[in-house]
Amino acid sequence: MALMGLDLGTTGVKSTITDNAGNILSAAYQEYQTTIQGEWEYELDPSTVWASTKYVIKESSKFVDEEILAVSVSSFGEAFVAVDENGEPLLNTMLQTDIRGKEELADLLTRISTDEIRAKTGLNPAVTFSVPKIMWIKANHPDLYSHIHKILLYGAYILYKLGGVSAIDYTLADRSLAFNVTAKDWDDDILSAAGIQRELMPDVYPLGTVVGTIKPELADVLGVNRDMKLVTGAHDQICVSIGAGTIEEGIATNGMGSVDNISPVFTDLSHLEDNAKHNYPSVPYMDGKYTTISYIYDGGTSLKWFRDAFGYQEVAAAHLAGVSVYDIFNKYIPQEPTNLLVLPHFSGAAVPYFDEDARGMIVGISSATRKTDIYRALMEGVAFEQRMNIENMDRGGIHINKVRATGGGSRSDMWLQIKADIFNRDVERVHMKESGTMGVIIMAGVAVGLFDSFASAMKKLVTIDKVFHPDPARVAFYNQQYKKYLALYPFSQQLRLL
Repeated sequence: MALMGLDLGTTGVKSTITDNAGNILSAAYQEYQTTIQGEWEYELDPSTVWASTKYVIKESSKFVDEEILAVSVSSFGEAFVAVDENGEPLLNTMLQTDIRGKEELADLLTRISTDEIRAKTGLNPAVTFSVPKIMWIKANHPDLYSHIHKILLYGAYILYKLGGVSAIDYTLADRSLAFNVTAKDWDDDILSAAGIQRELMPDVYPLGTVVGTIKPELADVLGVNRDMKLVTGAHDQICVSIGAGTIEEGIATNGMGSVDNISPVFTDLSHLEDNAKHNYPSVPYMDGKYTTISYIYDGGTSLKWFRDAFGYQEVAAAHLAGVSVYDIFNKYIPQEPTNLLVLPHFSGAAVPYFDEDARGMIVGISSATRKTDIYRALMEGVAFEQRMNIENMDRGGIHINKVRATGGGSRSDMWLQIKADIFNRDVERVHMKESGTMGVIIMAGVAVGLFDSFASAMKKLVTIDKVFHPDPARVAFYNQQYKKYLALYPFSQQLRLL
């Protein structure tokens, strides 16, 4: 017996097939390109994404003899596909970074207030979400809009193409700006204010729900069994939490990839509107629980910047030795905290600010500073920024007692110890770094009854590699540094005004 997980991103799609113990049997990846049509106009061709998805399914299934019980999909959020009655895309996707829909968003807020939307969706209205872009299509291409049969965010689009089912999970629907997170259904007030017909939206389900079976003729083409079940997946960051085994309230997943993400589990919705103001959404999770998504753009990318700016010698050495350049960096960085402060806004500031004009800072350089100090300070800066988010969430009733780390950055013992010291919380490292893949496998397995529950699946498939405990002396030092860190962003804003 086997399970398939699809991981759908803006730059490529991966298919992973595992056995019922979570061991990877086969995998395939296909890259695709986004296009820039004009200034701040970023598009993705849905037909290319579908063709790539079919390719990776076919390639990965070639090497697996077992029947694949089910497939589930991890997907990026906000972006959608408008399909006609034949399931064909009517136009390219506008990605979340595309600014089309600004005027439509302003128009929407004349008919329903920001506070109302926050109270219903747990989101701060923004052009990144689906609703303003759907309104833009209606305003600028009414002929195309009149032919829309369904509006499908990407995970739902793939399920629709695989089995003709109109289904989306709560976590992905939440990224549309039209999903009521307490009612767990599309919100008629928002849809009416936006002028969007409810029948255009797919049916909503909890994550990990069987919603159909693959089309028989498509199964034959792709080389999979005809009874393979289709299972609702989740937003990609939520899949990481599931794959990290994060199910208990008070535990947060720290996805340490290019973007550094923290997603805690909680139940208290009494601060929903206030958390939305600070860009901490309340996302339906499982078993009546919720999660949120706090992220900063420059997690792993800040270390890549260091590699490209200062690490040419280490890159050459790593190439000759056949090792990762980051392994070399980690061997010679200082063991003790630095006196440097780094504001990691190299690509702008994400949660809670959403300030695209923000820029990074390195403060405290002296004649004694070496590049190894800067490397460690970059790690410290990311941890300080996430500590600020952790404290903000705590004020909003979202309490974090322990952090569970996964992703490429979690392979660094040094970085995890830094986070334990700065957060003053235990940090656990998940054994499998690609937790998103494990997340969709778990959802598929639970949906078809291979596992009794999410909790039992997580217990069976997710293991903790190592636990990092806060060091009291370093905690005290970092507490003093953190007070200084909090002054950096306001100071940077002042500089921009000069």
